[in-house]
Amino acid sequence: MLKSGVCSWGRCYFCGYGRVAGKEPTVTGLKKDFDAFFEDLGDAKTVKVYGSGSFLDEKQVPAESRRYFIERCRALGVKNLVIESRPEYVKEDALGEFSGLNLTVAIGLEAADDALLDKINKGFHVRDYEDAARRIHACGGKVRTYLLVNLPYARAGDLEKSVDYALKHSDSIVLINLLPHGNTEVFRLWLRGEWNFLSKEDFYRATDKWKNDPRIELDAETFRFVPKFPENLREPLRGVGEEFLTHPHFEVWQDYLQRWYIPPKEKDALVFLPCSYKKPYSESETHKKILEVLRKTKTYPRIHQAMLSNAGVVPREFEGAYPFNRYDWDESLETEEIKKRYVEVTKERIKGYLEAHKEDYRTICCFLKYESESYQALEAACRELGLSFVNLLTKETYEKIKNEGKPLQTDAALMDLYDNLIKEG
Repeated sequence: MLKSGVCSWGRCYFCGYGRVAGKEPTVTGLKKDFDAFFEDLGDAKTVKVYGSGSFLDEKQVPAESRRYFIERCRALGVKNLVIESRPEYVKEDALGEFSGLNLTVAIGLEAADDALLDKINKGFHVRDYEDAARRIHACGGKVRTYLLVNLPYARAGDLEKSVDYALKHSDSIVLINLLPHGNTEVFRLWLRGEWNFLSKEDFYRATDKWKNDPRIELDAETFRFVPKFPENLREPLRGVGEEFLTHPHFEVWQDYLQRWYIPPKEKDALVFLPCSYKKPYSESETHKKILEVLRKTKTYPRIHQAMLSNAGVVPREFEGAYPFNRYDWDESLETEEIKKRYVEVTKERIKGYLEAHKEDYRTICCFLKYESESYQALEAACRELGLSFVNLLTKETYEKIKNEGKPLQTDAALMDLYDNLIKEG
């Protein structure tokens, strides 16, 4: 992974990498980075270089550093070298420096249609790609072409046409599932509901016809995808009502949790917990006491905690992520109409989550007040799905403590939590 300079273009609609500047590229600095890499190379015969931009861009990788890298590859017995570049940097003189290595140059074509390339602001056209591919082949190298699946603005049949075209000019192709990088136009399209990513299952269905072609690789996940909102898109989500119940920033997260997220494999006991005013939830007094009890049980390593709130289902591992760390829903401002709507929306979110992950959990529990909207939503969701769940707070105990200021913090409630966790195993 080359963290040198920045992509000279950096304006593609879909690419967050190209907007990230790496270290200032210097010959001395890059040589040190390359030396560190080669120390751990072992007897590897193939080296692939990835970076945000172009290995052949001399503003990103100075020519002297490039030549040093090539010579080190030769000296250490590397046979195959794969680099990435935009077409404008693919020049005969630079390609000639790689003689003696089996060179492959990967180019992100994305789509073989000039109008579509203009719409996604790619910064070059198919003729530029063709010229670069011809130069690579003329110098004895190979061409690897990246194509994006599910591009915004693409029409039916565009992917098939792009694959057919790329096969004429490439030695290999990678079909990449387009996922929304933060701070890109594609991310904004996702927030506005104008485009959506494909689940892994949808991606493999869309590319099924090429799965057995040895020239074509399928890449369903090019990076660990989690919705990451750039600071300039974050909002203080403080309020009560429809806007703060079905806000787009909550909706895209719930979509992610239902269609992409995989719960931790070792945690097969799902426990729904209440939200809290203090963020992250684990810093609140209620959650501190809950966590203290959970950690005392042998079941703790298997418990997957998820909070229920106006933001939806919030797995514990995401409690510090925006927007879950930056919202405030004041229950004192709720009307009966808002409470009803809260139950409706939360029920559907719970249903979506459980339908997606019902095979991941052996048991479903909660620790919620029986009169809360979250409990009502969970009860309705499980009823409609035909699933059973256990409230670790018994009704008998709740009747005794429900008029307490913070009933879930009482010794009686916490004792129920502990005892019933032990009972449920």
